[in-house]
Amino acid sequence: MCGVASGMFGIGGGVLLVPLLGLLFSFSQHRAQGTSLVAMIPPTGALALMAYARQGFVSWRTGLLLIPGVFLGGIVGGILAKNIQPRRMRQVFAGILFALGAWQAASAWWR
Repeated sequence: MCGVASGMFGIGGGVLLVPLLGLLFSFSQHRAQGTSLVAMIPPTGALALMAYARQGFVSWRTGLLLIPGVFLGGIVGGILAKNIQPRRMRQVFAGILFALGAWQAASAWWR
């Protein structure tokens, strides 16, 4: 399910997999996020990229320009995550998902 959603919508599997790991397997937020990174990024990222590229749906220039920020953000985010309590981390993650979901829903209906 997470792989299909990741490939179809271009979302990181963490949007679905992290909450599922926490709810179904009682993983801490930190452990769920780390496990999600291992499970989702290498296989679905590469395969979905190939499928989208074949259809001409990839802006290589923009994607390549985003890499340094994503790389540095990943490092900084990992460092910050170590210093946040699991409960607070889950609250922040849920808040971000809620805000992005509301924004996406609003833009889908009123654009």
